[in-house]
Amino acid sequence: MALFAALIATAAAPARGAGPADAYPERPVQLVVPAGPGSSTDTIMRALAQSAAPLLGQPLVILNKPGASGTIGVSFVTRSEPDGYTIGGVPSGAITMAPHVAAQSFAASDYRIVAMITRAAGVLCVRPDFPAKTATEFLTELRNNPDKYTYGSDGVGAFVQFSTARIFQPAGIRQRIIPFSGADQTVTAFLAGTIDIYGGAIATIAQFAGEGKAKCLLLTTAQRSKTLPEVESLDDIRMGAAQTLLWRAVIAPRDIPQDRFDKLREALLRAAATEEFKTLAGKRGEEVWVISAEDAAKHATGEFTEMEQLAKLLQLKPN
Repeated sequence: MALFAALIATAAAPARGAGPADAYPERPVQLVVPAGPGSSTDTIMRALAQSAAPLLGQPLVILNKPGASGTIGVSFVTRSEPDGYTIGGVPSGAITMAPHVAAQSFAASDYRIVAMITRAAGVLCVRPDFPAKTATEFLTELRNNPDKYTYGSDGVGAFVQFSTARIFQPAGIRQRIIPFSGADQTVTAFLAGTIDIYGGAIATIAQFAGEGKAKCLLLTTAQRSKTLPEVESLDDIRMGAAQTLLWRAVIAPRDIPQDRFDKLREALLRAAATEEFKTLAGKRGEEVWVISAEDAAKHATGEFTEMEQLAKLLQLKPN
């Protein structure tokens, strides 16, 4: 909790060293993505960069820095010069979940959330011959057969591990989690039969569900998804309180000048509001999420605290 306290305080406060807003940016801005090329976060951030570049008057150049559930990329951003020329396009787990599982070289007070970009549900899917047709049958099968099934996650301490724990733990379910570097690797292992259950972003599995190669049974959110409307939500099985959203945001080093922060935020929000970006996000099961910088910081703080408590309950410790 203490790690996140400074984030609220700095969300609206002017940072040191602010320069003339009309001179920025004078060169390309580096957008660090803590995931591999072709991943859901990479795809969303590349589309955002393309829409934002004309508004900033300079390109946003993607730099992929995957690894350690996204924290390698976050560390790179927080250690960068706070001049507005290095920012990060991050998934929620990299800043609210992974820090509770692996020791980090950054704290929440080392960055500011410039803008929330999208939010979405995660989904749990099985192969067509899995002995369950509904979410309730799925959870019953898992509960009645401890450690029988394997499920893939997008890394240790990332979104899937925490979102499934919020569902499985109160339901008395114990199954084997297999970490991968991202949802794209998870779906490859799932389709190859290496793991029994896919957990991750909707966009990565939706095509295969449409082709009948996957049977998606449960979302990680209280509401149903427009992309997979037939898949049950947590509200459908009376577990709405276990909701976990997968969201993506752009962050910057803590001491970024306030006028540059404001200019970036304006450009990013306008870019996310374009029809091209909203259409791409919608096709991937995501929706544009516009909230104030202060509310973004508060949301991240609350989620960080919830995930910290869950990590303690599950006895997950930094290594």
